[in-house]
Amino acid sequence: MPIPGIDVSEHQGNINWPRVFKSGIKFAMIRSSYGDSNEDKMFKVNIKNAQENGILVGCYHYCYATDVKSAKLEANYFLNTIKDCKIEYPIALDIEDPTQKKLSKKLITEIAKTFLTTIALSNYYVMIYSSRSWFSHVLDDDKLMKFDHWIAQWGPDNTYKGSTGIWQYSSEGKVDGINGYVDLDYGYKNFDFIIKKNKLNNL
Repeated sequence: MPIPGIDVSEHQGNINWPRVFKSGIKFAMIRSSYGDSNEDKMFKVNIKNAQENGILVGCYHYCYATDVKSAKLEANYFLNTIKDCKIEYPIALDIEDPTQKKLSKKLITEIAKTFLTTIALSNYYVMIYSSRSWFSHVLDDDKLMKFDHWIAQWGPDNTYKGSTGIWQYSSEGKVDGINGYVDLDYGYKNFDFIIKKNKLNNL
């Protein structure tokens, strides 16, 4: 059975995590940072309150890098942001910015690989997030298959042909404890078991 989850950032404001837990949400992917110097204003609060209320957490970084050097800088900033956290779900690269879509397929794929490899070498379980369209047309997905995929495709079906670790199936979800819309996800692996077993993510 798919595991119900959400992904959140400062845009959701103050979240009532006890009510989120009671609604049946099992995991939350929480934005930690973006760019090479910006921490999400609600990251520390969200991760603390989610975990204290029985929700497993992963985190993600929104990437603006347009070359390999800046990808490395962003990855290191991400690592610095999460270094004191014990995270039960994957550490994800969010790569989807319009400025990156103009880059060559070779370069954008190298940016993603550089970022993901930097995180993995620091003993974290890494994942890449993007839309099904990006995986099919913008990125050279054959070169990214060794990393778990978090697929964004809103609607009743996930038509991505490869293996899906998490599927973001809606951007207009409603969950008790959150004002306004929130992204809804299904998880397809027992990430917490895998991560603990392999002693990753500071666990």
